[in-house]
Order: sequence, then C-alpha cells, then structure tokens
Amino acid sequence: MAQSTLLILATLVTPLINALDTSQCIAPLGMESGMIPDEDISASSSFDSGNVGPQHGRVRTENHGGAWCPKQQITTEPKEWLEIDLHSVHVITGAETQGRFGNGQGQEFAEAYVLEYWRPRLGKWVRYRNIKGKEVIEGNKNTYLGAKRDLDPPIWASKIRFYPYSFHRRTVCMRVEIYGCYWNDGIVSYSMPQGDKRGPAWEFFDATYDGHWDSELQRGLGQLTDGKVGPENFKMGYDYGKGAGWVGWRNDTRANQPIEIKFEFDKVREFNSVHLYCNNEFTKDIQVFSEVKIMFSVGGTYYYGDPISFTYMEDRIFEYNRNVSIKLHRRVGRFVKLQLHFAARWIMISEVTFDSDIAHGNFTPELPPNHERLPVQSDVFIVDKEQNRPQSEIPVAKQDDHTYMAVIIGILMAVIILLAVCIFLIVSRHRQRKCFASPLAAKSVLPGAISSAGSSCGTEKAYSSKGTLPLGPDTALLMDMKSDEYQEPYQALKYAPYYSYSTVVMEMRDALDKQPHPSDTSYDYAVPEVANNTLPLLSGENPPLPLVQDKESLYHSKGTSRSKEDKTKKTPTPQDVLTALKRRLEQTSVPEFPRHRLRMITQLGEGAFGTVYVAEADGIPEYGLNASLGKRLVAVKFLLRNATVKEKVEFQRDVRILGALEDVNIARVLGVCWREEPFCVVMEYLEHGDLTQFLKTHVPAETTHTLPLGVKTLSFNCLLYMATQIASGMRYLESLNFVHRDLATRNCLVGKAYQIKISDFGTDNEAYASDYYNVNGSMPLPVRWMAWESVFMGKYTTKSDVWSFGVTLWEILCLCRRRPFDSLTDAEVVENLAHLRDETGGFEPLPRPPAPCTKDIADLMAECWRTSEIQRPTFCQIHLFLQRKNLGYAPVS
Repeated sequence: MAQSTLLILATLVTPLINALDTSQCIAPLGMESGMIPDEDISASSSFDSGNVGPQHGRVRTENHGGAWCPKQQITTEPKEWLEIDLHSVHVITGAETQGRFGNGQGQEFAEAYVLEYWRPRLGKWVRYRNIKGKEVIEGNKNTYLGAKRDLDPPIWASKIRFYPYSFHRRTVCMRVEIYGCYWNDGIVSYSMPQGDKRGPAWEFFDATYDGHWDSELQRGLGQLTDGKVGPENFKMGYDYGKGAGWVGWRNDTRANQPIEIKFEFDKVREFNSVHLYCNNEFTKDIQVFSEVKIMFSVGGTYYYGDPISFTYMEDRIFEYNRNVSIKLHRRVGRFVKLQLHFAARWIMISEVTFDSDIAHGNFTPELPPNHERLPVQSDVFIVDKEQNRPQSEIPVAKQDDHTYMAVIIGILMAVIILLAVCIFLIVSRHRQRKCFASPLAAKSVLPGAISSAGSSCGTEKAYSSKGTLPLGPDTALLMDMKSDEYQEPYQALKYAPYYSYSTVVMEMRDALDKQPHPSDTSYDYAVPEVANNTLPLLSGENPPLPLVQDKESLYHSKGTSRSKEDKTKKTPTPQDVLTALKRRLEQTSVPEFPRHRLRMITQLGEGAFGTVYVAEADGIPEYGLNASLGKRLVAVKFLLRNATVKEKVEFQRDVRILGALEDVNIARVLGVCWREEPFCVVMEYLEHGDLTQFLKTHVPAETTHTLPLGVKTLSFNCLLYMATQIASGMRYLESLNFVHRDLATRNCLVGKAYQIKISDFGTDNEAYASDYYNVNGSMPLPVRWMAWESVFMGKYTTKSDVWSFGVTLWEILCLCRRRPFDSLTDAEVVENLAHLRDETGGFEPLPRPPAPCTKDIADLMAECWRTSEIQRPTFCQIHLFLQRKNLGYAPVS
C-alpha cells in the first residue's frame, strides 16, 4: 500500500509535459509590424480600395485613410469581412481591434465583431464561439484606443476573418492585429465518440470541438488539445459552466467497449511519448483507464504491427487528477489510435499531448490485409522496334525437359539438406541444454566439443537440479565471445544495475569467456550459498585501507597508529579480488522465474536496455532455498526484443556477475526470465519506492512549530541511519572495486523500518529527467552530483562515488526539498566545477544543510568534495564514522 502511495505521488507531481502553454503563445503575428504582407490581407469589399482598402487595416498604423472600411453599413447580420492568410496553421490566442482615427477626422469604429476561421483539414469556414458559447466579441468604444481580447478557447487556423458587428445600422472601419504562435505539435485533427451526460444537468462533451458532429466527432480540434486541464472537482468548469474542461464517457453506454481516439498529424512522425491528463475521483465512479493500447498507421486505414500496451495501476487512495506519461519508443506513423479501457464506470480526459519529431524518409500507406502486391517482373520482354511496345505474347523458346528435371532434383536435394541441418541443430540444442554444467563451462557445448558430450554430461545432475539461469536457444554458443571494448561512461552497463565495472571485474568478465575443458570437473556447479553469506573477502573484517594523510581529517589523529597485528595484514591485490569473485560466481545461482507469476503494476522508466517496470511477483525464492516469500514488489528490467546477439550475451554475463553481488544494502538480482523473449531480469524493489519521493513526503521532527495531524516526520538520527546504510552498501561495492557512477537519493530504495538499498532505477525515470544534462553533446550526465574529474576527464573511480555520496548526504539532510545547486543552471554548475579543474579557486560548494546538521557532518561533506581524490575519505572510513555518530539508534519497525 505504501509503495503504491509513493508511485501515485510521483505521478501527481509530474507536470503535463509539452502541453500547449497559452500564456507563452501571445506574440503579435505581424499586422502592425508588416510581417504579414499586403497580398495576404483581403476583404469582401472596400469603400475606397486606395485609401481604406484591406492593406490599411493594420492596428496603430495611419496610412492614407487610416483603416479598412467596407462599402456596406454593418448590422447584426455581418456580411463584410477582413481576411488574413497565415498560410500555415497557427494557434491564435488573442485579437485586437481599433477604429479609424484619421488624425482626428475619423469617427468610425466597430463596437463588436465576430470571427471565422479556416484550416485545411476542416475544409470549411467555422464561426468562432468562446468557452461560454458566445459568438459576438466586444469591440471598441472610440476611434483611437485599441481593444485586445483573449480568445478562450484558442483558435487553430491558417486563415481568419473579422466580421464587424453592430447592434444598429452604421458605417464602421477597422484596424486589427492577431496574437498567437506557430502550431508545431503537428496535430491536424482528432476523432472520437462524443462524451456522455451524467444525469440531467451534467454534459461531459467536447463542447469546443470545431469539426463535424455526426455519429462521432471528426476532422476537428477541441478540448483535448487546448492546453488547459480540467479542475480538481469535475463538476466545476474552468471558471464556470458544468463539466467544461473534462470529456467523459460512461462504460454502460459503450457496451464495455474501449474508447477509441484517433489523432491525425500533418506529416509522418516519430513518436517519443504521449501524455494524458486524467481524472481519478474514484468515489464518484471515475478512474484512470485500466489499460491503453496505442497503434500507429501511415495511411490511417490499416493499423499493423503490435500495439503498445500500457497498464495503469489502480489508485483508490488519492482522488487527485494526474498526468499519465507513456513511452512510444519512436514508433512511426501519421495516425495514432488510442484505445482506452475502462477501470470504473467513467473515464474522463482533459488533455492529450504528444512528443514527436518529423520522420525523414519515404513512407507509403498500408495496404489491405488481403491485398497482393504486384510480383517483380522477371519475364523477358521482346520489344517490337517498329511499334515500340512490349510484346509479352511473343513466344519464348521452351527449355529442355532435362533442364526442368535437373531443377526439380536440385530443389529436392536442397530440402533434404535443410532437413538434415534442422535435425542436427535440434540434437545440438538438446545436448547443449543438458550438458551446460556451470557458468564457466559453456565451451562444452560448442560444436567442436560435441564429440566429447559424454564426458561433459557428467555434470548434468549437479546443474539442472538447481534451476539456475539457462542459456537461450541461440546464445549458449556465444559465451565464447570476448568483449574487449572500452566501456564509455554511461554505456558500461546497459542492462543490469548502473554500477560500472572496474578493471578487476572486467578481468572476471573475460574469465567467463575462457571456459575450461569439459573434462575439467573443478568448475562443477556447487551448492548455492544461502542469502546472507558474503564473499570471503567481505566475511567480517575489511582489509586495512590507507588513511587520508591530512592532520585535519575526521578519521584519525596524529597520535593514532596501527597495531602490529594490523601491519601484518596483507592488503588484497586485484588478483585476490578476482579470485574471490570467481569463487562467488561459482557458488551463486540465478534462478529462472516463471514469467506468468509477474504482474506488471507501473512503468518506472525507459533506458538503453529496454523498459523497467514495478511488478508484483508471486513466490520469489531465496537463494539456495526452496521456500518462497509469497507476493512481493520487484523491479523488472526488460531487454529489447530486437537486441543483437552480442547484447544478449552481455546481458546474460552481466546478470551473472551482478547475481554474485550480495549485500543487505544493495538491490539484488532475484531471478531471470530467459525462456522466451523479451528477456528480463527480476530485481529487488522496496515498499516505499525511491528515497527522493520518500523524503519529500516528510518534514524534520525537530520542527519547532506545531505540525498538523497526520504529517510524517523524520528525526536527524533517522536521516543519519539511512545515510549510514548507503555508506555501507557503497563500502561493499568499493571493496569489489565497483563504481556506481550515479549515486543519488533517486537511486536508493526505501523499505520497512527505513531500510535502504542502492539501485539504479531513478536513472531512467522520467520524473528525474531534469537531473541530467548534456555536456558538449555527450550522453546526459548528472552533473549536480558528479566530481569534477568525472565531468571533464571522464574519470570514474570509487573516489568520484565518494563525491556523489557527499551530495547524496546533503540531499538527505535537506529532505530533498531542494536540488543541489538549485540557484544555478546546469551550464553554471559545469562552470562552477571547472574552477576545480583549472585550479582558479572560485569553486562554490553546496551550502551547509539547515539545523540540526552538526559541524562534524558538514565537515564530512566538505572532505567528500576535496579537489584531490586522494584526499577524499574511503567509504570504509565514512561508514565507520557514521556508525559511531549513529551509535545506539534503532528504527521503529
């Protein structure tokens, strides 16, 4: 329940991304400035085209007669018009009119007017009505002052006409200006069923839709694209009226069929994401859709290919409106169809926006399913030179019967060979599955080793009974591949957690490729360890690490000396670490988990590897135990369906290595789904979600003023307790020479009793996209958390992680109310770090967190941010220091 609460809160605070912002779409479009040329201004008539023609109808401009004046007098039945041609569709948010001043001689002005507009997809002129349904717009009260009126809803138009309107017959003249911006979203129109009534008084119609109202709404635009979202209370209009702002459909009037909304775009586009603003007043039988299916088409008639399906976790806790964002994986089309499935009696939508780019290339509309494409012409045509026409009917010499027999025999032989190859592959696959004895014995199934299958099958029982990670049908043969590529920052590990492999671990990856001979039984699969065992290297006593050689360090004093026993301890070499890791790999199994026992709840993010979901797993087993834990929350990372063979091999290898990591403060690998695509890895996830959102929902317990009932608090000791766990997890990674590269509260999970586990699930979470910045066109980097040497030199070490820990500790003590360096832009943060690179002395560190942060904790953060990485403390030292500071604290379960 707490987990779902945090996920919902994260959804609530997500803004409506890329929606039309009418407050910024207010620029004059060019009547006064002359950007709209005279030839794009026309009129139904003019009293004198030379003096008061349409080209003179520019606001605040006094040329010749000083305005446009129609021939006929104006009444309540307007027939005269002034037209402006914009050529392309614009969003028009305001209109301004002015009378004819004529240096004090003119007395003509329009006391009111109406607007009509046209755009290509509509194919007709439409009379504008504001959100109250009124057509007549108030004009001028004199000849010299302009009157600007906002248009609500805005107008999407490529042409617009002003019709002067008068409550009594009179002569009028007009000068005009229009305000707005270019419509770059590309939506030409959308079609859907009209909304439904709720009782006798409430109509949840798309009342501002300007297309055709037939059996369904067609070829128009309306409330779903106007940039305004509905009010919290669905019964209130934007400012008045009943139901305005929401379009609603009732389940029982639709025969339980989904609602289809079809969007048409100006050109074929690549779609990144779609955002739907939804109502969730579940006590009023209104909920966010249970599932949406999204389909794409170039021609708009046929929608081929698998739809994108998105399931929304039911929320019966918060009744707030929310923006639901869905990744579209750069799917291509000119038409997009949404199918919204009901979760309750009502679905209510207020706004739909797309993130898209124009696709480059040639695209042809889809053909009907039963349409047969014309075959490629392979016949030889003889051209009659006299008539200059093809003569396919001229007979061609027939081939000899023996030639036909040879072709038939050749085809039969090819079929026989293909069958033999298939049988060989089936037998090889069978042996491959049975004979794969250990993670370090994949060579036993290589084609060259088939003849020794008997000796390699001796390990069958030792392995197959463990239910460990099986190789996919086509990837076991690829375990011999060796990846020697340099792993660039932010590309080193695309599939498993965000930790970066050091040289030691890369050696172990190579060791996975150097498989032993099948007869070598020293690598037979051992009995897996129980969950709480750790590497021998980390079994209790960490090897002594060098202290910071600084007399002002928090971690030692001048008089401190190591004991004789400490001096005799041997510091582990990289080979010792490699040996320990290899031993751990042999003793750790990654079980196959049945995919049908995973129920996807919500999408966390989208990364280079694929999609990350929070899911409910039924019966995740503990390592080495047959007992299951019942239902629990997990994170599921999917590998892309179109992943290359190399990516699949690296995915499996990385999961194996990460499966060997085991620490109470690290999100562990729990299992894999490798039997069918898309492949995925199942990892730990905790009840309260990420630490950033958790901290934002709390206030300091030391707050002096009286808190409202129900407000959650966190004490200073509790914050240190959580920071100590992060230091402990990083100490574990440090001992293995792993580098995380993206340590921050967004990448830490919170469980019961304030348990913390380090992960990477915040890295690709859309909610934290603003935490990453492209430095000189590189991959997005979390520069506000990074050490200077990582930003400018691409150097990532455990000491750069120490810098990030200092920022993470600062976040915790500020309860994530502020971003690091929140007064600086991303570019200014990089410039600030550059002072350390250039040694100019102008670097401004983060300010000291508010009370009750003590001086020694502030000093700890300052040591983490030292320029020289050698002078920064180790995680072993940080953990020991925080343990002492937090001595005696016990969380309340």
